[in-house]
Amino acid sequence: MILHPHGILAVAALLLATGSARAQDEAPTPSRTRIEEIRIVGKKSDAARIAGSATVIEEEDLERFEYDDPHSILRMVPGVYLREEDGFGLRPNIGIRGVSAERSAKVTLMEDGILFGPAPYSAPAAYYFPLMTRMVAVEVFKGPASVRYGPQTVGGAINFVSRRIPIEPTVAVDAAYGSYGYGKFHGWAGGTWENFGLSLEGVHLQSSGFKELDGGGPTGFQRNEIVLKGEAGFDLGAGFFLNNGIKLGYSDESSDETYLGLSDADFEENPYRRYVSSQLGQMEWDRQQYQFTQLLTWRDELNLQLTAYRHDFKRAWTKLNRFAPGAPTLRDIFANPTGINAVFLAVLKGEQDTSNRLETLRIGTNDREFVSQGIQLQGDGEVQTGPLTHGLSGGVRIHYDRIDRDHTEDPYDMFGGSLERTATPTITIVDSVGSTTAWAFYVEDEIEWEDLVVTAGVRAELIDTKFDEQVGPEPAHQTSSQDVVIPGIGAVYFIDDSWSVLGGVHRGFSPVAPGQAENADPEEATNYELGGRFFWEESSAEVIGFWSDYSNLIANCRQVTGCEPSEVDEQFNGGAVDVIGAEVQLAHAFETAWSFNVPTSLVYTYTHSEFRSTFSSASPVFGDVEEGDELPYLPEHLVTANVGLLGDHWDVTLSMRYVGTMRDVAGQGPIPENEKIPSAFVADLAMGWSPVEWVRLYVTIANAFDNEYIVSRRPFGARPGLPRMVAGGFKVLLD
Repeated sequence: MILHPHGILAVAALLLATGSARAQDEAPTPSRTRIEEIRIVGKKSDAARIAGSATVIEEEDLERFEYDDPHSILRMVPGVYLREEDGFGLRPNIGIRGVSAERSAKVTLMEDGILFGPAPYSAPAAYYFPLMTRMVAVEVFKGPASVRYGPQTVGGAINFVSRRIPIEPTVAVDAAYGSYGYGKFHGWAGGTWENFGLSLEGVHLQSSGFKELDGGGPTGFQRNEIVLKGEAGFDLGAGFFLNNGIKLGYSDESSDETYLGLSDADFEENPYRRYVSSQLGQMEWDRQQYQFTQLLTWRDELNLQLTAYRHDFKRAWTKLNRFAPGAPTLRDIFANPTGINAVFLAVLKGEQDTSNRLETLRIGTNDREFVSQGIQLQGDGEVQTGPLTHGLSGGVRIHYDRIDRDHTEDPYDMFGGSLERTATPTITIVDSVGSTTAWAFYVEDEIEWEDLVVTAGVRAELIDTKFDEQVGPEPAHQTSSQDVVIPGIGAVYFIDDSWSVLGGVHRGFSPVAPGQAENADPEEATNYELGGRFFWEESSAEVIGFWSDYSNLIANCRQVTGCEPSEVDEQFNGGAVDVIGAEVQLAHAFETAWSFNVPTSLVYTYTHSEFRSTFSSASPVFGDVEEGDELPYLPEHLVTANVGLLGDHWDVTLSMRYVGTMRDVAGQGPIPENEKIPSAFVADLAMGWSPVEWVRLYVTIANAFDNEYIVSRRPFGARPGLPRMVAGGFKVLLD
């Protein structure tokens, strides 16, 4: 099923016309004309009533540090694993409760309740991410509470909540400047007049980059994002209100990024160096967003929301892929930079010219076009049956997405410390189209009886895929179908007004993408959690244990994980795996005798993982695995601690994070030095002051102690985290 933008516009126009024809002459109150951006939890305090793990990061938390990097924001959530890459979070790597973090492909990602990945079924790697400065809340779901939000249900779901159309006319500006040519300009304006609301929001974000390219050259980025929202609300009488909404967006990025890292020796000397062989690295993309919504409410007891959406995303990433076929792989060169590998490393650095065919560098461009579109209907209401209160919700979504891949390589020789194009013609290595049509249904019943809340839900996915490959002696065509039922149940019992206990179990599922081998199986797990919560005045605590019992863990092969270009997007089975852990959240606000308080918080995650079988895989993510091996990039300990001073018109907050030692490849026992990502401690400092109510001045210092640390060895060599970066800015809000 393909929904053309003009078709969506026609459907939206019909819905708007229907609503307008039934509208009454009397305009409704502004509070009834607003389409609430979909929030899974609602408010932070509401999370305590959910029969499953849920964390809400509110607007005041987001504004305190003015983070642009989604990794930095999600460190406030236990059970979330993050693998940094470029230092700015341009392409986040997010995992939850043991699922692979690569490109956030195993997490259901939404903005205002709508899937935002370029192709969430056909190619779920999140090469697009919304700019965090536009968000007013972030909601993270784990456990059975995430069942309703597919297609990925193994780890959990994340919903980013964007700014709503304001009721009162509002104009705001947020501007900042800082180290490494950092610049931000963010403005928005809007308001609601009788039964009509409108807002326009735009962001420009840039940096000249903190890495130093041999011989000079750009290493920074520029990003732009603009969003237009409109609403019209009508009182239909008899308690019914109809709200019609439109959301249009455009985003683009140009970044001089690379997958190439450094040898350990070069990292020790200067972690921010970039080899000259990465000088052509550049990502270019643009995205268009169309979204149309109708919300029908009845006396605050029934809500029905229909949304039609389409996202078009086009990207081209030029970067160093490899040496010529027959040469050592880049991963081997960095893992063992001796002997013949030392010669190839010298070519990468530009210290030695290309002297034979094997030393020719292959610079590849992965050119891809994506479509993601669908229609989503969901509703909720409340029913009383005797002593039981049922909060019923359900939904259906028909979704279509597609990825067109055109991957090419151009040969270059290293000569005189610079890359020179050879006379060999461009080589096409991938030319394929993959698509998915998926029907998804869910129903959920939140049953409340006195101090007990039980939430039982089930999700069904009917998935059909197609794949066409044009490279090779003859074109290949493949179709497949997957039908799955995903149940989940959770319960929370309130011992008193402060204490509660919770537990739950659900099925985790991640679908097979189009074009996979016949033996490629979906990722499946049975997930359990058990814990307790405490809330009292300015104190809160939550401790939850979890067990993800994988019957089959899968690895998605990508260049970011070190796969060969011809293997990109292939899926490999990893067999049975146990991931066991504990999540802790503590918070308390200390009152003082002076005119300020001291808010504190601690987030801690403990994780142990273990393969339950021995096997060999063609995927470098797994490689040769022995029973008992630990998963790579899954630290045993993660800690984030915040301490603040909060006055009437000012605030100072120190955020400290510790990431334990990680493995680059699966293994057990002592970690070899060339496979180790050492533990790291990083502290961020933020200060804000409001001289008047409508102005805020702020200063942020990321990595305040300027620690040098490795964030990853994938795909090729050691890669650094962001060095100390200072930025200052101001916000003006006029309403």
